[in-house]
Amino acid sequence: MMRRLITCPLLVVLLPVAALAQQARPDTLFLAAARQYQQSLYDASIRGQSRLYNGTEYRDYLAQGDENPYFGADDWQYGYVYYDDVRYDSVAMFYDLSRDQVITEHMLTGAKIELIVKKISAFEINHHPFERLYRDSSGVISEGFYERLYNGPTKVYVKRTKTLSSRASGNELIYTFDERNRVYLLKDNQYHPVRTKKSVLRVFGDKKPELKSMLKDEKIKFKTARERAIVRMAQTYDSTHN
Repeated sequence: MMRRLITCPLLVVLLPVAALAQQARPDTLFLAAARQYQQSLYDASIRGQSRLYNGTEYRDYLAQGDENPYFGADDWQYGYVYYDDVRYDSVAMFYDLSRDQVITEHMLTGAKIELIVKKISAFEINHHPFERLYRDSSGVISEGFYERLYNGPTKVYVKRTKTLSSRASGNELIYTFDERNRVYLLKDNQYHPVRTKKSVLRVFGDKKPELKSMLKDEKIKFKTARERAIVRMAQTYDSTHN
């Protein structure tokens, strides 16, 4: 069961000056107890958050030009992550597509660290949800993080990767990245790799006319908007399939 981490604000109690003057000793003891309680809450919070920061240090790539190995922008993006079945919100992250690694910023040192992959069940970065899927019995998909594009009775996932290549430049290695996106339909508990409109229609064989009509009516060009087209085809299939 996934549990949401809840943090509590620290309470500071201020006493009137007159009361401090009249009861110096009791109030001094009270303030000391309050500080101790406040410190205990802070320590507990740090211990809870520290579960998220127990990975290894991440080393940046030296990319060529504006290229980078990340999903989205080459800058911190924010979202949530389920780590050890606990949800952490407002987490600063990178998602390294070349190594299928989630990177976060250490809350104390500011260093980039790699989260332990096996402890991540899901995360969302800049409003894009990802799930860790496992190799299926037919070997269609391998274990890794997949973006969930549609979450209906039929599901649409895409595996996003960037392939790393390098060349020497003086004493340095310069890296470049080629991106590839592979789309999968999960229908009736079976994964289907889909790339062309024909391959999608093959999976949704009993609804071909409706799907072709929908693409035409909505003016969706499969070749130029492949992921959008596949999502709309899955949505249409689910809405018309009995």
